Amino acid sequence: MKWIEKYKINASDTDINNVVSASGVLRYMQDTANCQMEGEGPSYNELLGRGLAFVISRIRLSLYDPLRSHDLIESETWTTPSHGAIFNRCYRITRGGMIMAEAASCWALVGVADRKIHRVGEFDFAYSEDEPLELDSPTRFRIPDDLPMRLAGERVVEYADADVNGHMNNAKYPDILCGWAAPMKGRRAVSMGLCFRSEAPVGCTLKIYHAELDGVHYVRTVKENGEINAEAEIVFEEI
Repeated sequence: MKWIEKYKINASDTDINNVVSASGVLRYMQDTANCQMEGEGPSYNELLGRGLAFVISRIRLSLYDPLRSHDLIESETWTTPSHGAIFNRCYRITRGGMIMAEAASCWALVGVADRKIHRVGEFDFAYSEDEPLELDSPTRFRIPDDLPMRLAGERVVEYADADVNGHMNNAKYPDILCGWAAPMKGRRAVSMGLCFRSEAPVGCTLKIYHAELDGVHYVRTVKENGEINAEAEIVFEEI
C-alpha cells in the first residue's frame, strides 16, 4: 500500500527554465515520506527523540516529464522489503494520472550520538510497504576509475544548505551538482544517481570535480580532509 499526498506546485520550486528542478522534485517526494512517517509512526521527530535518524545512502531519480508552476500533483511513497542494514523506500509523482517522476532510495538507521548502524527488525515501524520500482537505471553506479575528472570549483556549506542535523540536506545536492556539471539554461536532468558517502557539515568547503563520458556527467565532491562527500551520475536533455 502506498501513502499519497496531494500538492499544488509552488512557483518558487521552478528554475531558470520555468520547470521544477531535480531538487524541487525530491523535496516533494521527501515531504510525502515525512507525512507517511507522521501518519503511521514513528515520525522523524519521534525517531530523533529516541536518538535515531534515517540517513540516505543512495537514490536514483527518473524525471520523465517536466513539472511546472501550479501543477496539481499526487505524490506517492512506500517502503519496500528490506534486509540487513539497508532500508528501502520508493517514490512516484503523477499529474493527471500520468507518471512524471519516480525514485528508489536506500537508507541507514543510525544512532545520532554513537553513529551505530541498526539493522532491519531491531525496531517496529508501521510504514506501509509495497513492491519495489524497476527503474531504467539501478541505484548503484560507479564512476569509472580511469576517468580523468577536473576541478570544477569549490563551495562552502552554508546555513541555507543545512538541515536540523547541521549538515547539507540531501535534497540540496541535485541542483548544486547539476549546476556544476553543465550550464542549466535550456537543459534539465532526466536521470540522476546519487551516492552519499559522508556528511558535509556547515562551514565545510567542498571541492567539486566533474567529467563527462558518452553523454553521462559524473560529479564528485570532496571535503577538506580528502574524504569523498558525494558522487553523482547525471543525464540531461535539452528543453
